[in-house]
Amino acid sequence: MSHSYPYKEIGNRLEALRRNYSDLTQGAWAESHGFNPTQYNNWAKGVRRIPVDCAERLADSYGLTLDSIYRGRLDGLSENAAKVLLSARPIA
Repeated sequence: MSHSYPYKEIGNRLEALRRNYSDLTQGAWAESHGFNPTQYNNWAKGVRRIPVDCAERLADSYGLTLDSIYRGRLDGLSENAAKVLLSARPIA
């Protein structure tokens, strides 16, 4: 059985945010931002794309841009935020 993860890169960035900015479990972190834990799990795995309104909430909370969440663009971010998102990128 093959799984499809079309949004895996976005999910990697979301998980990098969670891991670098908190020590909460995935479910607790999701709830702390007003997200349903099951929905967040699907976003983190890359099964579903995080909706824009939810991504905006994270962008506002962590000093990110929508481009940084959806596309991984780092321009305009603080040095710390850029480092967090860089940690989500697989090492070649």
